[in-house]
Amino acid sequence: MQEGQTARFEWTANGAVVNYDTHGDGGGNSISYEQGRGVPDQAGELTAAFTGNHGWFWRNRTAEPLTLTVRTGGDYTEMKRP
Repeated sequence: MQEGQTARFEWTANGAVVNYDTHGDGGGNSISYEQGRGVPDQAGELTAAFTGNHGWFWRNRTAEPLTLTVRTGGDYTEMKRP
């Protein structure tokens, strides 16, 4: 994302819960926008603080597998899964 661009998002752990970190990095910059523990879902907007990669890291701390569903829209050029 370019600095100042905004992406809308909605994600859900489909009945489960996850820990997450909404973050960005690039050009020598890094930021953690928000973190959460035991969260079932979230919706909102992410505005890039600088040009670079911006997104989420999710961790399932339960013993059960889960499916995470992500919906996005807005100003970004691509979505990658590491």
